[in-house]
Amino acid sequence: MLTYRVALLGAAGGIGSAIADHLLAAGHRVWLLDLPDRRAALEELTTRWPGQARYLDCDLCDPDTLTTAFATIAEQAGGLDACINAAGVIHRAGFTDTSRDELERVMAINVSGPFQALQHAVALMQNGGRIVNVASAHGLRTGSERSAYAMSKGAILALTRALAVELGPRGILVNALAPGPVSAGMQDARSESRSRWQAATPLGRVALADEVARAVAFLVSAENTFISGDTLIIDGGATAAI
Repeated sequence: MLTYRVALLGAAGGIGSAIADHLLAAGHRVWLLDLPDRRAALEELTTRWPGQARYLDCDLCDPDTLTTAFATIAEQAGGLDACINAAGVIHRAGFTDTSRDELERVMAINVSGPFQALQHAVALMQNGGRIVNVASAHGLRTGSERSAYAMSKGAILALTRALAVELGPRGILVNALAPGPVSAGMQDARSESRSRWQAATPLGRVALADEVARAVAFLVSAENTFISGDTLIIDGGATAAI
């Protein structure tokens, strides 16, 4: 079985930690990148998988932390085989009520920070590789008070396609996931938006974080040899419904 060196952005989130669990169980070495105040949330993984799971401070709004984190990976691993972007922040506000500071924060965490992180990751992929961006179904279908968030997730889907084209000749496969609401995601389980999504979903429920993680694990695995530039929608059929 092939084992990979993987950088995981947003490792402490509900989806991120589920992804980490799957990759570590499969034998991969995973660097868990997240904010310093999320380190405690990842101690269970680093304790359970000593030497295989390693935590690194990473603030997507601070380019210096990205440089330091990926320099550490280069020193410890010599390169990377995969990078998974599961970082993100949700934002709900009316279009005309969204301030410049709020917009810049959303774009920094959801778009420009991951953009720069992937630049560092690609520089460490010397023999091909895999990139997976965990975006959102809001990048494809959305509702009111989601303008900044939907725009940021749409940008990540566009970036995925662009990178698949540019990096394909280097043997790097780039894909995205667009989950609807996830049981361990950022959205409030009692929110009106989540209720609407669930009501519109043919399967009648939201996704489990484990269901998203299994899809990521396949896309970064050696079994994926020809899927690139694609967006896998994980929403129980909600976007297919009329």
